[in-house]
Amino acid sequence: MKDALTLPNVITLSRIIAIPLVIVLLLSGPLWLFYAVLALVLASDLVDGALARAGRQITGLGKLLDPVADKALFLSLFVALTVQGRLPWWAVGAFALPPSVLAVGALWLRWKTSRWVIIEARALGKTSSTLLSTGLVGVLLEPVLGDFFAKIALAVLALGIALSYAALGDYIVIALKHLKELRRERGHKL
Repeated sequence: MKDALTLPNVITLSRIIAIPLVIVLLLSGPLWLFYAVLALVLASDLVDGALARAGRQITGLGKLLDPVADKALFLSLFVALTVQGRLPWWAVGAFALPPSVLAVGALWLRWKTSRWVIIEARALGKTSSTLLSTGLVGVLLEPVLGDFFAKIALAVLALGIALSYAALGDYIVIALKHLKELRRERGHKL
């Protein structure tokens, strides 16, 4: 466990811990402080990965925590924006379904194989996350940049959600390949 408590993992954990503060600031302001804290949280997502790669501190815990932190932040922002009436409720469900399926799938694989199967981030997943981040930031900046910009941001957000379904399919294919390899290794059905 000591090896898992690297600086990049501590930064990722701090991102998770900061989510309630981000949401409180979004809902009750001041808006400038919300934007500042959100910028720090989003920047920390870049910093933790860069530090992990540069310091050769990539851990299984980090591979697990980083996407959990991203999805938890995104889901929290989706819900808060929906509460504010800036996003429709169906957007929360459409966003939440792929990560929920992945989480259930990861637990199922753990149960079937007695170990955690961690799948590296893939191009579709990274592209989806980038579009989701860009779209969310655009929606969040609507008070500053106006309605026209927010409509473009919603389109980017919708594209990010659509790509998350494609990424889900990609991850399922990879997970099934891992399961097949494990079956071959163990010489029986899992």
